[in-house]
Order: sequence, then structure tokens, then C-alpha cells
Amino acid sequence: MKSYGVEVPEIAINAGLSAMVGNFTALDVECAIRRTKTCPDQAVPNRIADKLLQRERRAGRIAFANGKWSKTP
Repeated sequence: MKSYGVEVPEIAINAGLSAMVGNFTALDVECAIRRTKTCPDQAVPNRIADKLLQRERRAGRIAFANGKWSKTP
């Protein structure tokens, strides 16, 4: 995945996906990506989190309700 011209390492993507458990927010996903310390630009983790949320929502694996995301059954 590429964001703002930066190639995002697989470890950051996996960290973002692994943060998607129970009820979670976009900030939870972003913080998981930031903890990998693999993204040089501050804006990149936010955009990666957004892309991952969009991808998972389109695939029907997550849903948004009451201000939180959650895995769909």
C-alpha cells in the first residue's frame, strides 16, 4: 500500500488490521500503526487507517454504529 508517496510496510498494515477487534475507533487503528514506528510522515498513519477502514467496510467485514466500528458477524 502506498500513501502520500510513501510505501507502507506490511507490518504497519497488519498492526492496523489487528487493532480491529471488538468495538474500535479510527484512532485505535491509527495508534496501532504509529506504534510500529515505520511511517516517517505524521499524516501517513492517519491516511493508512482511513484506507484500511474503507477497505474492510467495503468488504463487509466491519460496520459503523453508535460512534464505533465493530466486526460484522
